[in-house]
Amino acid sequence: MDKEFLAREAERLSTDVIFRKALADIRADALERLAAANADDKTQILLFQARVAVCDSFGAELASMIRSSAEKKPIQAV
Repeated sequence: MDKEFLAREAERLSTDVIFRKALADIRADALERLAAANADDKTQILLFQARVAVCDSFGAELASMIRSSAEKKPIQAV
């Protein structure tokens, strides 16, 4: 896959209402489960924290894919 293809798909996903809703729902569910988790169950707590972290970082990763395909212009001296 080339950078332009990845950028187009990242742009499409970042504006897809259904995809964004699914991510928001996954994040909300993980937060609810985290709040209700047994404080002594570290495995469960880490699992739900990881789900929230992935959802939180997804937008930044898509933005990075979009930026990486942008044409780089050489820096000109002043």
